[in-house]
Amino acid sequence: MTGKIDLIEHFRKGNVLFDGAMGSMLIAKGLQTGKPPEEWNRSKPSIVLQIHKSYLEAGAHIIETNTFGSTPSRMASFGLGDEAGELNVAAVRLAREAIAGFNHDRSGKKGVAKSNNEIVPGSAGRFVAFSIGPTGKMLPPVGNASEEEIRAEFTHQIESIRNDVDLFLIETIFDTREGIIALDAAKALTTVPVAVTLTFSKNPRGFFTIMGDEAKDAIGKLERTGADIVGANCTIASKDMVELARILRDSTSLPILCQPNAGSPTVKGGIPVYEQRPEEFADDAIRILAEGINAVGGCCGTTPEFIREAADRMIRR
Repeated sequence: MTGKIDLIEHFRKGNVLFDGAMGSMLIAKGLQTGKPPEEWNRSKPSIVLQIHKSYLEAGAHIIETNTFGSTPSRMASFGLGDEAGELNVAAVRLAREAIAGFNHDRSGKKGVAKSNNEIVPGSAGRFVAFSIGPTGKMLPPVGNASEEEIRAEFTHQIESIRNDVDLFLIETIFDTREGIIALDAAKALTTVPVAVTLTFSKNPRGFFTIMGDEAKDAIGKLERTGADIVGANCTIASKDMVELARILRDSTSLPILCQPNAGSPTVKGGIPVYEQRPEEFADDAIRILAEGINAVGGCCGTTPEFIREAADRMIRR
């Protein structure tokens, strides 16, 4: 059985737990606001590694690489455009190392962090998802970027990894068209499963992307384009994600991933502070799963404690 089939089957069985935020964790460790988190894959790898380990120890089945913004143009804005691929490779290595170390600590047998898409014996169902965020380029009529330009950004990012991860997670996408471009690029380059999660806002008429796509329509477009997993992340708190989860489940037969924020932030000292309690988040995570959602995790403001609380409730489910 291939790794792809194993992972998709893992999703279809449900009760899959992703990790939580990376960026806000790095800020808490000293990353300056406005600086690229991905650079720490090289300059401070031990901190990135420890965050991965903390999420695994909390109960996460899938950890995301520290690569959310590592497209060439985003990295170029920090003078790191030529090093984007190197930072991506380093990020995957750190995630694999975290899983290998986690397995070693649990079983006494050293885990093997293979760089292919096979399920590694002794991996205990832990997987690496490669995080891909928006390019920051806007399609017309809002911006003037072409589809070819955006596709080239995603292609460069995915080519640096190809089949060396268990899942490509295209996330925090607010323009469904950009999500489709990224999905097409991934499908052309890899046999690894591809998930796409969109960001939605709630208004009296329902849940919509910032570009005006209604949730059901947007998910349908992703399914028709060939997504293996679809869902929603960021922008909304766990309470609203419960309501959105119901809509998503009615929109598709594909596995669904939901990763809400830790409530709505307040800005203190120029830094967003999320004040939701982990217990409240975890209770909502169980409600999300009860709507037929296959996987949950955390986005902005969540920490290993949020994931630990969710894991504890999932075990008792």
